[in-house]
Amino acid sequence: MKLLRSAITGGGIAAFFFFSWILQLLWNGILVDQLALVAVKVNYWQAAALWFFVTILTAWTGIGASQSILRRR
Repeated sequence: MKLLRSAITGGGIAAFFFFSWILQLLWNGILVDQLALVAVKVNYWQAAALWFFVTILTAWTGIGASQSILRRR
């Protein structure tokens, strides 16, 4: 619970929405427009859901975690 509280108060929510927007721009700009690999553009909420899914899948690896969090485990 402390980890969740510190992520929310430390700007985690704003960072999540900002990186969702960046993910949307990159997906639509590179994969759809430039490379024509994917035929479907994603909207903002689809990008946010994709970012959330990736965050959940990679959370157990400890990528981006500070040393103090890793020591507590």
